[in-house]
Amino acid sequence: MKKNWFNKLLLSYLPIFFMISLSMLLITYLTLSEMSKRSAMKANDFLAQTIMQTIDDTLRVIDESLFLNIVNNQIINTFFEPLPREQRLYTDYQTINIFGELLQGNRFIDSIYLYRLNDETVLTPTAIIEIENFDDKEYIGRAIGNLKPFKWEGTREYREQSHEAGRGVISLAKFVQLSTRSLVVVNVKTDSLSEMIERMSPSPINFIELVNDDGHVIASSYLPSSKPGNLAEEMERDPNQGEVMSKVTSDYTGWTVRSGVYKNGIAEWVSSLFYVWIAFGFLIIAIGVFWLIYVTRRNYRPIQTITNRIADYSKQKKQVLPGDKGVDEFNYIARAIEDLMDTSSILQEENNKNRVYRKKQIFLNLLEGGVNESDSSWKDEVELFGMNISVHTLIVAVIEIDRYMEFADRYNHRDQQLLKFALSGANREIGEIESIQSWSEWLNRRQMAVIYMSESPEVSVDQIVQLCEKLRSWVEQNLPYTITIGIGNGQDDIGKVQESYTCALNTLQYKASLGMNRLIGPEDLISMPQGEMFRQLQNIRAICQSFRSGEEDWQDHYQELYRTVKSQMYSLDDLHSLLNYLVFHLHKEMMDLPLEFQTIWNGDIHNRLKAVLDQKETVDESCEEFQRVMQDAFEQMRQLRQSKNNHQLIQKVKWFIGENFADPDMSLTRLSDEFGLKSGYLSRLFKEEFGENFSDYLARERINAALPLLKENTEITVQDIAVAVGFTNTLTFIRTFKKTMGDTPGNYRKELLQ
Repeated sequence: MKKNWFNKLLLSYLPIFFMISLSMLLITYLTLSEMSKRSAMKANDFLAQTIMQTIDDTLRVIDESLFLNIVNNQIINTFFEPLPREQRLYTDYQTINIFGELLQGNRFIDSIYLYRLNDETVLTPTAIIEIENFDDKEYIGRAIGNLKPFKWEGTREYREQSHEAGRGVISLAKFVQLSTRSLVVVNVKTDSLSEMIERMSPSPINFIELVNDDGHVIASSYLPSSKPGNLAEEMERDPNQGEVMSKVTSDYTGWTVRSGVYKNGIAEWVSSLFYVWIAFGFLIIAIGVFWLIYVTRRNYRPIQTITNRIADYSKQKKQVLPGDKGVDEFNYIARAIEDLMDTSSILQEENNKNRVYRKKQIFLNLLEGGVNESDSSWKDEVELFGMNISVHTLIVAVIEIDRYMEFADRYNHRDQQLLKFALSGANREIGEIESIQSWSEWLNRRQMAVIYMSESPEVSVDQIVQLCEKLRSWVEQNLPYTITIGIGNGQDDIGKVQESYTCALNTLQYKASLGMNRLIGPEDLISMPQGEMFRQLQNIRAICQSFRSGEEDWQDHYQELYRTVKSQMYSLDDLHSLLNYLVFHLHKEMMDLPLEFQTIWNGDIHNRLKAVLDQKETVDESCEEFQRVMQDAFEQMRQLRQSKNNHQLIQKVKWFIGENFADPDMSLTRLSDEFGLKSGYLSRLFKEEFGENFSDYLARERINAALPLLKENTEITVQDIAVAVGFTNTLTFIRTFKKTMGDTPGNYRKELLQ
């Protein structure tokens, strides 16, 4: 998509941006330049004051030194007195030495000389010259004739002899003796002052100059110095090309120090028109603002058109967009688009969900026989899902995750879904490799049903079974769990899916007996005889009674039950029913025992047995875990019994009954006589130890002895068996047998024979 609108906006606003930005930069530059100029003026003023003070201090030191020597030095005063020639030579020599020391003590003094009027002689540090031969005689003449107070005189050219080169100096003349009009003159070279000013000048763009009352330059930072090669450079620094920024006049000499900066062409011109440029910059900004308003209004028209259309549409639909009040146009448009996208997304999501739900619903209807074959609408939907309903071979398989409770405890919900998705994907890919179409859906958390279909006559039921075996093997090798697959019978029409599905569910139920991590087909169900619940009830009763009484033979009864169940074919529901019956009877028997035994049972034994039913899926796992839990409970109960004082006594009574239960005269009275105990105390001991009274215990012992007689010897009559186990009355035996075993001895024998 071309960015026409973007380019249009860019070209509209960029010129305004650049124009205003450049104006702001110009104003900023001018402002900073003006601030810099004012700062430079302050700096130059301070520098001029400093230099002026330094020059004054330097000249004042020379002036004061000269004054002190005139006033205090007797030799100098003697120089001006009339003396004999011999004495004068010595005095002149001493005077020369004094002024030589003065020259050496101050580097600014260029020369110094004395004039003696009486013999018109000039004394310099190097010679004694007559006034006629002294080249500075004109200055001496002016000084002697000057009636004003002596002060420093501006620059002049000085030489002692006419053949010498002149040099610029400033001079100070003082009368030593006013009566004799004798003078002392000191000269300071202007070059030394220029060098000092140059050293104190901060920058080559600044100029500093010292001028006298008439404006003539005495010394400056730009005058030629004694250094070679500086003349051309200094000539370029013409002060006429600069601007004087500060002036300082000395109270001592009356001279002025002027400082400033050299002119800089265009920058100087721009700076001189500061306020004009500022006004021009603000004018450009004002023009830019008006231009910006115009361009914005022009570019806003398409947006206004869009918002008006959205508002008109909302009124027609009687809809109010969320937050359409108090927001700007872009947010209004954005929310309208978001509302449109949200609505579209919701509709798309609902459509996808409905498609998934509809697909699963048709799948379940096919499995459960809820489709009408005369109605072709569901067939059209199936074809829309990418399934071909014209099949030659069809099988339904139900895949179940083994040890699902452990699987659910080990992985969180997200990981479970991922592992299930891996299973579904593997099934689909293996089917594609084998050119067999598969349609799978999860029936519940642990089971997935798959309809395998093929329109090719070359694909047989065995090939689909081999595909299932490949899937089982792949899961075992690549996923952290195993699966068991129930295979339904083969069909040749999609309308017969229910029959194959029912068969697959039925075969999967026998995973309890046939084991996990395998395929279970209809042919596997005839490999073992079908289990019968009734035949195991007698073993369960014997287990519970022996367990309650603390007899070790409960394990023999349990092993018998285990062997019988393992040798027969039990579905998972039948196995759970059988074990639930065992738990029920164990609970019932344990509730007849004293409270301390019930505490052991209710502590965790009962719950552990219930947990086995939820977690274990095969006969081996369930029965082995049941036995471990019951063994734990039995050991705790045995330790409790052994901790009692009467345990040994009751064991002797139990042994005596076991040896003599067939005696018709066996009774509580006989036991009392045999062991020397009261009947009531003995009865209470029976109740505490076995959870039942003496008569019930004796009847159970006799019935247990009758069971093998009924089973092993069919020729012995019920009456003979009753007498053999201690019953004197056959009817009493039959009633007691039915109460204990739930059936009469005759019927019990018939069931065993069948």
